[in-house]
Amino acid sequence: MAEKKQFIGNFRDLEVYKKALIFSNKIYKAVEGFPSCERNNLVDQLRRASTSVYSNIAEGNANYYYRKEYDRLNTSIGSISECRAFLDMAIMQKYVSRETYDSLDKDAEEIFKMLIAMANRIEKILNEEAS
Repeated sequence: MAEKKQFIGNFRDLEVYKKALIFSNKIYKAVEGFPSCERNNLVDQLRRASTSVYSNIAEGNANYYYRKEYDRLNTSIGSISECRAFLDMAIMQKYVSRETYDSLDKDAEEIFKMLIAMANRIEKILNEEAS
């Protein structure tokens, strides 16, 4: 199958993985101050979405096929976007400060752009192999 990778690197070497892991850690710290009524809702959703970003990067990178990595990157893109949406609600409810919100949103935007660039690179490889 032409879609096989020639090399599978260590996902821990990827800058986007490192940034996503740090982002998730920041989310975990940010939600510590949320009210207890949000423990099973917004807190849980933010934690799950943020962990989905780096875990899908890792899973996709370790995959033997480009198409599977592409699918995992797509999931990561969706998850980082979910984080941003949940952060919008958190700022509206005044669960996070403007400073925290702006910092986390900036981090999320950077990760989003990196994921899009990775997906575009893989899409180009898949399109070249298909022709």
